[in-house]
Order: sequence, then C-alpha cells, then structure tokens
Amino acid sequence: MVLSGVSDYEEMNPTKRNTMEDVHRVVPNFLGSADKSYLAVYDGHGGRGLVDFMETRLEQNIATEIRSPIQPPSENTPPPQSPNPLSPTLSAIERAYLLTDIQSRQAGIMASGATAVSCLVDQGEKKIYAANCGDARAVLCRKGSTLRLTHDHKADDPTEISRIESAGGFVLRNRVLGILAVARSFGDHGMKEFVISRPYLSETNLKDDDEFVVVACDGLWDVMSDDECTDLVKKYTASGKDVTGAAQMLVEESMTRGSTDNISVIVAWL
Repeated sequence: MVLSGVSDYEEMNPTKRNTMEDVHRVVPNFLGSADKSYLAVYDGHGGRGLVDFMETRLEQNIATEIRSPIQPPSENTPPPQSPNPLSPTLSAIERAYLLTDIQSRQAGIMASGATAVSCLVDQGEKKIYAANCGDARAVLCRKGSTLRLTHDHKADDPTEISRIESAGGFVLRNRVLGILAVARSFGDHGMKEFVISRPYLSETNLKDDDEFVVVACDGLWDVMSDDECTDLVKKYTASGKDVTGAAQMLVEESMTRGSTDNISVIVAWL
C-alpha cells in the first residue's frame, strides 16, 4: 500500500539567506517495495558540499545495509553503541548513518556539515523507522495528538554537554567549541571528536488512526511547536484544499513567523 498523499516544499527564504543548503528526498517504492517509502531532509551548513554528497548516498547506504546480512564490523563501519538492542532495520540505518559520515571524510568534504532526519515508512509491517542527527525533526499526528519520532541534538542539551566535555571539548554560549549550535551532524570533521554522527533512532508501530507524518528542518521547528505544526496541517486539509499544498503552507507560515533559515518540509499521509 502506497502513501495516500505526499506534499513537499523547500524555500531558500531569500530575505534572510542568500544560499540554499537544504536537500529533501521523497522516494516511493523504496527497496523495490510498494509498501515502503523513504522521506528525508538534510540541512546543510558551511556550504552545499555535504548535502550534495548525502543527497542519494545516505538512502543508498541504508538500502545496502538493510539488504546485507549482519557481518562483523569492518574498519569503515563503527559498531553500534546503542544502550538497547536494535531491530535489524534500525541497526542497518544506524550503520548507514555512520558509514555515510566516514565516506564524506574520505571524499575530502571537510569544511561543511549537515543535520539529517529520515523516515522509512513501511506500511506492510505497519512501522515507521525514524532516525535523526542534529536538530532536523519528524513528528507523527496520531488521533489528534502529536508524537515526536526524533530527538533534537542541540548543543545546550545537558546529555550532549556531558558527552562533549567527557571527550575533552566544551560548550560556550550554547555552541560546541563556541562555534556549532548542534551537537551531532554529518561532516564538520574538524570537530568530529565532539560533534558525532551517531543518530537517534526510533521504531513506531503504525495504528489505524495515525494520520500523517511531518519531516522538516529547524527552519520550521525554530518558529512553531510540534502541536502547532500538526494543527495547521489538520486545519488546512479540513478546509478542503488540495493536500499537495500543505508543505508550502507550513513553509510560508514559518517565514511569516520570522524564520531566518532555509526551510524544507515533507508532509506524508499514511
């Protein structure tokens, strides 16, 4: 069963930014299955080098790792360190995130970085496998309430501060080494000892009353809460408007509220 509808939109936000460093991906028939869709937003900083590298590489690595049997870690793939055992799919996604980051360094992409959020929606298994690195976020609208599927890795997060300090770094003015506002990212290899790429992972069972998922960068989330976002989508669809315009509506609302960043949004109905 395919997604019942998808809306996606991105905006440079030209009154605030003069470059576009976001990439978003909507991939139906992921892994050759009509039941599976891949949704992702990659939010670059310091140039487009990293997001251009990630544009198809991350999803390719996820597909490869899901298809591959579990093998002993190679020198290029750090072993998972999650506190709880992961399902095979989540373990594959984690490996793909780490591998993609290593490959970006091998490709010589040293100066730029990117946060990321990705959702593998499997309507055959009735699951959403979500992952994020940084402050890009995914939320699920479930029976009128909002469930966050990811975790923001901000530099002012006490857990992240403890990890960074344990590694010999510091957070100054809510920035890693006084520079970066996120505690995890792809790239940023000059700070990789402190700014890691290990993702937050979640596996959510889909229910009959689940409505839609929103996947977006911080250009949206900096100016609206999870509940405000899903309420806006529900009001938009209830008005009878074409659902394909929902993402653009959220982007335009973000700019009205004063967002100062590039903005990329995906809304997918389940």
